Amino acid sequence: MRKLAILAIRLYPYDFRSAFAAEMIAILAERPPRFHEPVAICWRAAREWISKLTTDKYVRARALPDLRRMRPAGISQEEWFLRKPWGSVTSASR
Repeated sequence: MRKLAILAIRLYPYDFRSAFAAEMIAILAERPPRFHEPVAICWRAAREWISKLTTDKYVRARALPDLRRMRPAGISQEEWFLRKPWGSVTSASR
């Protein structure tokens, strides 16, 4: 039942999942989930998608940042913006 609940967490939007998935999994690890847990997670994920899609874009963008677009710590701005896309390896970059 725990694996099913953890799989259900993947139904949440990425920004919500990146902010709260670790805490949700930790709570599931503390106590054994019952049958209604995965169903409730799916229901809440559907409600989160509805609210994400119906909320004004301005409000939605300010709530949770997209962590995939943020520059990681320790990487210079020049290195981050000069990186090559996957699959475009040239002899000069080797």
